[in-house]
Parts: sequence; C-alpha cells; structure tokens
Amino acid sequence: MRRSAGGGAEAGPAATGRGRLMAAQPRFCGRCGSRLVPGAGFCGRCGAAQVPQAMAAPAPYTYPMAQRTAYPTVGRSKLAPIAIAGGLLVILAIAMLGVSALAVSRAVGNHPACKAGCGPKILTPLPESSTYRSAAFKYEVDYSAQWTVRNQDADGISFGTKLGTLQVTGMKAGQPLDSVMRSTVSALPSSEWQDVSQVSGLKGAHIGSQDGIGAVYAANLIGANSQAAKVRFAVIVASRQGVTVVILAVGPADPKNSPHGMPEGQEFDYLCQEFRWG
Repeated sequence: MRRSAGGGAEAGPAATGRGRLMAAQPRFCGRCGSRLVPGAGFCGRCGAAQVPQAMAAPAPYTYPMAQRTAYPTVGRSKLAPIAIAGGLLVILAIAMLGVSALAVSRAVGNHPACKAGCGPKILTPLPESSTYRSAAFKYEVDYSAQWTVRNQDADGISFGTKLGTLQVTGMKAGQPLDSVMRSTVSALPSSEWQDVSQVSGLKGAHIGSQDGIGAVYAANLIGANSQAAKVRFAVIVASRQGVTVVILAVGPADPKNSPHGMPEGQEFDYLCQEFRWG
C-alpha cells in the first residue's frame, strides 16, 4: 500500500512467491474523487460510505462438452431370429414331454400298479415285431418276427416261441372270467398235460389297457418221445365290449432264475402290454 497525492491510500501490485498478480481495478470516491483502497467501506479523505464493488462474473467455461456416446442396441432384425429359436426349443421340449407321457400311459394302461406276485416287466420292445389282426374280433397283437406262426384264423393265432408256445384266442363275452380261465386249463389234454397245479396268481393281470385275471401253473408235459418235461404256463383272461380274449403262454420251468419260473416272461408280458382292443 502507498499514499496517493490526494492523501488517500492506493493499492500497489502484490508480490507472490510465484510471480506478480495483476492489480485490482482502481476505485474512486463519488463525493471527493479520491482513490479508494480496494475493499474499503468508506472514503479515507471525506469519510463518505462506499458501496462494495460487484464481483466480476467468472469467465465462461470454454472447453467443448464431450459428446454423448450412443450405446449399440440390438435391433429388431437380430431379436427376431433369437425369439424364433427360443420358441422352437420350447415347442420341442413340450413335444418330448408329450411323447414320454404317452409312452408311459400306454405301457401302464388303466390297470392298478402291481406290488407283489406280478409278472415280469419288459424293459425294451421286441426286435422286428410283426402284427396280427383278428378278423372276427378286430383286436391286434404285436409279436416278435423271430417267432413262428403255427396257426391262425379269424378268432386268434398261435406261435412257436424261442423256448415254448403262446396262443391268443378271442371269443364272445358272456361267461365270468374265472370260469373261462378254469375251462382253459381243464381243456388241456390230460394225456399230454400231467400233474397240473397252480403256482401263483398274477396280480395286476391285464390284456392291453383292460384289467383281467391270471395265474401261473406248473405241469409235466409229455412230448412226442414220451419224455416228461417240467413246464410253467400262464393263463390270462380279460373282456371288453362284448369280447373275451384268452392268452395261454407255455415255457420250460426255471423257478430259480426267472420270475414265476418262466424264462420268456418278458416277451409274453410285452405282448400283453402292446395288445390293442378293437
């Protein structure tokens, strides 16, 4: 600070450690014209009150604003193939579930689940299966192409299996099922079938989707050479819409290694499961 010629104080340039700063804009008293000290609230000569000088407006920001980056978006042309592919996957999954449910329902049918004394359960279908259709009763039977057809007519069909025989016969319904089963067993020629005895019942016996009754028997079968062979045979009977079907399956006895002692039990059970009523 230094004295002016009129007796007032005036500001000189202030020195700093890094250089000299530009002096503040000079102010003068409105009454006597004396130069004022920067920031003074009154005149040093006449004592008149002074209005503080307005602060200079800050210099405008001159740097250009950064442009907003536009983020890439997935257009409709890209979303459409993705949506279509997702829809196809959903449709395929639903179709597979439907096919699995249909296969399970067809294999199980409407009969209750068997828990004890049941027949053998087939795990895989028979290879190269063929089909027989009864002209009289309109039912259909799937059987292994490896079996030999011994006899067939409008009512039924009989096969020579790998180890034994199987016969499917249709007739008009009218008699009780247990009576039909007893008649089937008693009709076996006594000269060939000896020592016939029931081994067990077949709980949950069915033909196709129709519940029925069944039993497994043991017997000695006299062959053409007059030699007796121990066999097991099963009789299954069911009726539906005025038609009764009887299945008679025979095979060598193997009680130690096979369910109900019938080695071909799985093949016989598969035929019963795939049976289709007319």
